[in-house]
Amino acid sequence: MSKRMSIAGILSVATLALTLASSPAAAECVVGSAPLFDPFAPYKEPGAIIHKESGFIFPATVSGFRRQCEMTTDFSGNNFEIGYVRDFEDHEIEIKIAIIHLEQLNAQDHYKIVKPDLLAQYSSAAVVSEGDYFVSGRPDIAAYQGIFDGDNDGVPWHFSVTSLDYGYWDARLTASYPQEIDTAAQRAIMDMITAFQWQTPAGEQVAAEAP
Repeated sequence: MSKRMSIAGILSVATLALTLASSPAAAECVVGSAPLFDPFAPYKEPGAIIHKESGFIFPATVSGFRRQCEMTTDFSGNNFEIGYVRDFEDHEIEIKIAIIHLEQLNAQDHYKIVKPDLLAQYSSAAVVSEGDYFVSGRPDIAAYQGIFDGDNDGVPWHFSVTSLDYGYWDARLTASYPQEIDTAAQRAIMDMITAFQWQTPAGEQVAAEAP
C-alpha cells in the first residue's frame, strides 16, 4: 500500500480523525445487553459486539475491563469507537478503542494527527516518550505510541495513544488514568493489548462486501 497522499487528502483524513478523537457525540453510549443495542450483529458470544465491516470483536468483559458502550451514534462503517473501563482501588483505568479506515496513512501519521487534540484535553501536558511500538507476537502490525503526563482537574494524570496499521483498517487505543496508579495501569493496558492482539480486521474486499 502506498503511504503517499496529497495535502488535500491528508487534511481530509485529519479532520475525520480529530472529530473521532475530540467529539463525545461520535461514541455516545447506551447501556444495555440485549441484541437491540447492537447494530453490528451477529453476536459471536453472549454480549460481544462485532463491527461487521472489519469483523473486529469487542467482548462485554476482557482482561478485567468492562465494556462501556453497547452502541454508538456513529453508524458509518469506516468509523467505530468503543470504551472500556477497569477499576483499581478507588480509581478507574479508561480505554477507548477505535477502528477506522484511513486511506494511505501509516501508524505514525495517524498518531501525529490525533496527538495535538489529545494533549489539548489536559493541563500542563508533556510528552514522556514517543516512537515505534512493537506488538508482541504480531510483527506484521506496524504501530506507533506516545505516552504523556498532564493534569486533569488538579489531579496528576497519565495518558497514552497507540496507533496500529493493519493495512485497509487502522486501530487506535487511547488510555488514561491517575498517575498514582501508573504501575498497575500499565500492566492492565498490556493485558488488554495482549487480549486483542490476535485479531486481524478483514481486508478491503471483505469490508466492501459486508451487508
